[in-house]
Amino acid sequence: MKKTVLFLFLILCAYSCKNSTFKITGSVENKKLNGKTIFLKQRINREWITIDSTLIEKGKFAFKGVIDTAKIGYLTYEYPSQNKVRQAFVLENGNITAAIDTSGFMVIKGTKQNDLFQAYQDEKNSFNKKTSAFYKSHIGKVKTPEQKLTLSTEIEKFNQEEISIDKKFVTEQVNTLVGTHVFMNTFYEFSVQEKEAIVNLMNIETKRIKRIQEIIADMEVEKKLAVGSPFIDIKLPGIHGGTIALSDLVGKTDFVLVDFWASWCGPCMQFLPELQSFYAKHKGTELEILGVSLDDSKEAWTTTVATHKMTWKLVSDLKGWKCAGSRAYAVNSIPSTVLIDKSGKIVGKNLSIPEMEKLLLDKGTKK
Repeated sequence: MKKTVLFLFLILCAYSCKNSTFKITGSVENKKLNGKTIFLKQRINREWITIDSTLIEKGKFAFKGVIDTAKIGYLTYEYPSQNKVRQAFVLENGNITAAIDTSGFMVIKGTKQNDLFQAYQDEKNSFNKKTSAFYKSHIGKVKTPEQKLTLSTEIEKFNQEEISIDKKFVTEQVNTLVGTHVFMNTFYEFSVQEKEAIVNLMNIETKRIKRIQEIIADMEVEKKLAVGSPFIDIKLPGIHGGTIALSDLVGKTDFVLVDFWASWCGPCMQFLPELQSFYAKHKGTELEILGVSLDDSKEAWTTTVATHKMTWKLVSDLKGWKCAGSRAYAVNSIPSTVLIDKSGKIVGKNLSIPEMEKLLLDKGTKK
């Protein structure tokens, strides 16, 4: 009997050593969210996995459970319909509080890593409010090419400010769970040199993370595709059948723009009207575009192309983020573009339309 009791005690000790309890206590200011479901989720290999769910009742909700190790979790809900709100946090041992204000912004605190992560989120939220106010103040006021160029310059300043916020946090917290999470969600903002500097600060455990290993591998591809390097050929199924190779297009016009996009990508759709105007102005001997879709649904791809009357060369192997074209160019965020000149040299990556206009103009004056 004593041996049985001891055995059970040892099992309980082993279990408690490997697992920790968490409790999330939530408060909600927006009364319209009462009765709505809030989910506790994880994202694994770009797939959303539901851990638990509960109803928001009388402005309150709660989760409680056991975890074997600290991990990144997400609180997510829909309001209004189809408008998904997601907030990342650290799902770890302890009492965690989550407060959702009337705008839907979440403040998640209560443990050391969540307090650290929230300080970063607060800084980003403050930045986003500033940029939103700037954009609202310029709606309908930008009409001339000079005004567009000035606006583009201001937007680039904002971009660099946001990159600085992310880079500072990642560098200071490089080997923490939240630091690694932020890096894996912002690394595409950084130059290869900036990414290398951060990777060099990582310990062995951080470098063993699968996604970090993928990012490091993509960095080697990026080095081969720096501005001034020759393009890498890709060959993918065309939207009207057959296949189209990038090498079939390079050299036929002054420039070829490879545009990586997808029908489900909001920023891609926002960029589309500007891209269409750019193409209409320069198509022919000056410019061709190869649109590489990261869709995995042929219907979504072809419907979007027909709806928006996209007339340039269009290809996709319908493999989503595993698209052979995007992997060849280490694309990890979209929209993403690569500009190639007539000689086959990469002359720009993710340039703004005004920047590409200038390159085409300079080329024209040299003819």
